[in-house]
Amino acid sequence: MSEKHKVKYDAWLHWHITNRCNLECEYCFSLPHVPDNDIPAINTKKLLATLSKTNKTFRIGFTGGEPFLVPNFVEAASKITVEHYLSVNTNLTLPAVADFSEKVDPAKVIFIHASFHFIELQKKNLLDKYVYYFNLLKEKGFNIYAEEVAFPPHLARLEKDAEKLGSLGIDLRFGAFYGFIGDKRYPESYTEEEIGRFNLSRSEIKKFRQKDVLCNAGYNVGVVFSKGQIKPCFQIHENLGNIYESINFNDKLIKCDAEYCGCPMNLYDLKLYKQALNFFGESFDN
Repeated sequence: MSEKHKVKYDAWLHWHITNRCNLECEYCFSLPHVPDNDIPAINTKKLLATLSKTNKTFRIGFTGGEPFLVPNFVEAASKITVEHYLSVNTNLTLPAVADFSEKVDPAKVIFIHASFHFIELQKKNLLDKYVYYFNLLKEKGFNIYAEEVAFPPHLARLEKDAEKLGSLGIDLRFGAFYGFIGDKRYPESYTEEEIGRFNLSRSEIKKFRQKDVLCNAGYNVGVVFSKGQIKPCFQIHENLGNIYESINFNDKLIKCDAEYCGCPMNLYDLKLYKQALNFFGESFDN
């Protein structure tokens, strides 16, 4: 993001737009995937009308599955970014990425999380495409970074992945794995050696423990499901409206009831979390 362009948004909607994906990574929380057909298009006209009614500027974060499988994703992204901002989680392998690079203003895209899955890319002969699209977006001025899941059984190979991408001019970081391997719960079960080799931190692991922590889920952030339903987060099923009708945020913060939170909305957008805490006179002590 260029320093010349100051990003200002009031709310964030984390849109899990589809479970469908062209890859089948063994550690994916969205498995099993279903065939890549009949993925609904975004109703951009209704979406923009709903956002306009709130008098807020939004960050719309697209994730999945694979957002670029949505048939009109690039067209919708172009129209959304006239007044709002985007972030995108993508495996960076589909042809629509090139179209996106031409039609969407990089100053209105907060980041592109380019998830790297070496085994699947190699199996499907997609590594060259990933590298090409990564460099294309970088050259166009998008804020893009490569990240691979720090999946413990793949530790030795993951280090080689970092070396491979590094030789191609791409820095690879690792994100904590959330889930079970046998009877071990992660990320708590990472050994000190694994934390060091993956360049993780105990503070990063701690963020998944949210019990009794104040959270702004439902106040100025929310998750959107594939049909447009809005909830405070993936674990709280209170109805906040629909992306194609109305958005009804709550007027207070919550204390998290979850012992473990796989998607801590408060810490994935610190800007909005700190704004919410400041409004209610609360301190940030994470």
